[in-house]
Amino acid sequence: MRDIRNVFEMCLKKLENTMRDMPCSLPEYYACSTGDYFHKYEEAPHDFMNTETWQPSFFTGQAVIAWEATKDEKYIKWLESFQHVYRDKVFLHSEHTMHDLGFLYILYSVGMYRITGDEAYKVISLKAADELAKRFNMKGGFIRAWGCAGDQGDDRAGVAIIDCMMNLSLLFWASEVTGNPFYRDIAVQHSDTVMKYFVREDGSVYHAYRFDPESGKALEGENFCGFGKDSSWARGASWAIYGFANCYIHTGNEKYLNISKRICENFIDSVKAENADAVIPVWDFRLSEEKESAEDTSAAAITASAVYEILKYRKNEKLRSYYEEVTAELIKEKYFDSSTDIPGMIRESNGLHHYTLFGDYYFMELLAKKEYHLISLW
Repeated sequence: MRDIRNVFEMCLKKLENTMRDMPCSLPEYYACSTGDYFHKYEEAPHDFMNTETWQPSFFTGQAVIAWEATKDEKYIKWLESFQHVYRDKVFLHSEHTMHDLGFLYILYSVGMYRITGDEAYKVISLKAADELAKRFNMKGGFIRAWGCAGDQGDDRAGVAIIDCMMNLSLLFWASEVTGNPFYRDIAVQHSDTVMKYFVREDGSVYHAYRFDPESGKALEGENFCGFGKDSSWARGASWAIYGFANCYIHTGNEKYLNISKRICENFIDSVKAENADAVIPVWDFRLSEEKESAEDTSAAAITASAVYEILKYRKNEKLRSYYEEVTAELIKEKYFDSSTDIPGMIRESNGLHHYTLFGDYYFMELLAKKEYHLISLW
C-alpha cells in the first residue's frame, strides 16, 4: 500500500509542473481527461477577469498547503507573482465576480495574509468579502449565485446554490479580522436559509433553490449540476457537509455541526446502499437506471476533509471509518496518478472520468491534514 507521505511528496512534484507551466494571467481550467491541464487543453480557457472564472485558486491553494507542510519559500515567491491579478479583479473588475469569491480569495489572499502578515493581502481579501456581501438578498436571506449583484432583471437574481456554503468562510474571516459583525451576520443568515430550504428530511440536499428576488419568498428547489431537480448530487452534499462544519467552527452554534453530521451520515449511507464495501460515491445518488454510475472522487475527498474537521469536535465511528477508507482508497493506483510529468492528481472526478482542479486540491488538503495536521484554510 502506498505511504501517505510519499503520495504527498509526489503531489509536491506535480505542483512543480503547475508552477512552471501555469500562465501568470491565471486563466480558468476545467475538467481534463489527461491530467495535463496546460499542454493538452482542448479549448481556450477563460481569462481570470471573466465572470465565470472560479477555479485557479485551487492551484494557488495547493501552494499554500505546500508551504504549510514544508516552509519552503519558493511557494511564497510563486504566490506573490499573482498579487496584482487578484487585486485587479476585485478593485478594477468587481462587476465580473460571483459568489465564488470565497473559493478564489480564501485559497489565495487570505492564505497569504495568514502566512506573511502582509497588509496588502488583507486589503485584497476584505475587498473580496465586500463584493461577496453585495450579493446578499436581505428579504430572502440568501447570497445570489450568479449574475451582476445589482441586476434584478436577470432570471438568476433569485438563485442560490449549495456550493456557496464554502464561500461563507470569506465572510466569517472578514468579520473576525475587522471585528465587524456585518459579514458574519450575512453568512449566518445564508446558512440558516440553506438549512431551512435546501436540506431535505433525509439529509440529502438540493443543488439550488429559487427565490423571488423582490419579495425574498422561497419558490422551489432547482438543479444546475445534479442529474435532476429532485436528485442527490454527491458533490453538492460534500459542499454542504464541509460548509456547515465551517459554520460551526466560526460560530460555535451546535445546529450547524449537527446538520453537517446528518448530511454526512446520509452521504455515507448512500455510498454504501448497494455495497457495504463501496467508498467512492457515484456522482449523483439518484441516477436513472440507464445512466452510467460514474464515480466522483472529488466528492469523496471534500467529504473526507470535512470529516477531519467534524471529528475534532465529535466522536463518531461511522464518520471516522469513512474518512480512513477514503484516504486509503484515493491513494491507490486506480485513482491517484503517480506520474510527476502532469499536474493532475486524482482520476474519476466529477462523474466525467476526468481530473479536476478542485478534486486535486481537496485530495492534497486531505493528505496534508492526515500527515501534517494542516490547519484548515477555511
